[in-house]
Amino acid sequence: MPEPVVHQSPAWILSGIMNTPGFLSLYDGRLSFVSDDGVVFDEPLARVTDVRFPWYYFSGGFKATIGGTPRRISLTKPNGAPDPQSGWLVSGGDDLFSAASSLADAGKGRTSGKQWRAVLTGSGVRTG
Repeated sequence: MPEPVVHQSPAWILSGIMNTPGFLSLYDGRLSFVSDDGVVFDEPLARVTDVRFPWYYFSGGFKATIGGTPRRISLTKPNGAPDPQSGWLVSGGDDLFSAASSLADAGKGRTSGKQWRAVLTGSGVRTG
């Protein structure tokens, strides 16, 4: 029987002026991001390194090297960004947001960022 999702939330991968909406999940010792187009990454925590929560993200996101690729993850919906498709939510995960309209709430994004910081550091990932 698969292990339940430890933590999951809507997130956006930031890349220049573009962003990719999806869901960030931590399960079975792996960190994954699933966008509307499918799996972007699914890596064991040993391949998640240099995790940083810069002050200028105001707890609403983090930077990390995931599977050898530098990533910027926002847990607060960027201005003008589309919402992730709710169909990608894995059952059994944390229901951090009760409605799509709440995704734009910066306070909830900051709360999510604080939860991710605790979950990732508690999982033993290497910080930068």
